[in-house]
Amino acid sequence: GFNIGSTVNISTGVDVASLAGVNTTLSAAAGGVASLIANMIYVEKKTGEISFDLTKSMNGCLAGLVAITGGCAVVEPYGAIIIGFIAGLLYMCFSKLLLRWCVDDCVDAIPVHCIGGCWGAMAVGLFATPQYMENAYGTSTHVGWFYEWSRGSGNFNLLGCQLIGILFIGGWVTAIMLPFFSLLNFLGWLRADPLNELVGLDLSYHGGSYRRRGDSLSSEHLEAFRRRQRALNGDRLRDTSLPTSEVGSEDGRLMSEAKDEDLDESRDEAGNNSDIYIQPAHRVTGTY
Repeated sequence: GFNIGSTVNISTGVDVASLAGVNTTLSAAAGGVASLIANMIYVEKKTGEISFDLTKSMNGCLAGLVAITGGCAVVEPYGAIIIGFIAGLLYMCFSKLLLRWCVDDCVDAIPVHCIGGCWGAMAVGLFATPQYMENAYGTSTHVGWFYEWSRGSGNFNLLGCQLIGILFIGGWVTAIMLPFFSLLNFLGWLRADPLNELVGLDLSYHGGSYRRRGDSLSSEHLEAFRRRQRALNGDRLRDTSLPTSEVGSEDGRLMSEAKDEDLDESRDEAGNNSDIYIQPAHRVTGTY
């Protein structure tokens, strides 16, 4: 929607707005298909089984949307498909790369927004057409590099400007945010400590409920967290399903039940409580 709305005056810029809408949709679709297929091939080669991951497809759509934002009004629809498809592949590649590098990015923001945005900015310098540049900006002196070739020119101005813009934005963000994150890291505020990560921030920081069913949290980690909570808070933990004295002896049973796929879901509907409430630990900064 914001790509189309960026034309500001749709009554006189209907051609630009309609092209932006079509290209945005095509790029998103291409990104979703590309990431879905790429992940399917990756999983099939790794496990021998074909699997379709909807999360990968949705993030591929987002990568396609990010990539087409810069050039939605100046590229051909087939160019939007190419841009989105490459964005989906880049998303998959960098998502796996971050896992290999052990970079914690649980929502894949870096592959989607950073990599997709850099590729999208670069794509403007490759795919911007003379006709649509004239329609959108009133000039076609500098267009995409591929179209400069068709003119018999090697004009690199637009692509060069896009590359300089990418480098400038990266340098600006690094200069502003690196000292900030370095300070947070020095103070120990950059990330949660290992035990809080293992039990989950919903539980440790926000006082949420631990759902027994389908969770891989081990009884050892849960009990270690409870012991530290007792030491820090000086109070007995509230457990809505078990007395505190029975927590240690019952953890093994709870964890076994978490892996039981045949649990009767009607127990929840009938009001049988399957949540374990843990008091939040906002001031926990140590390690275990």
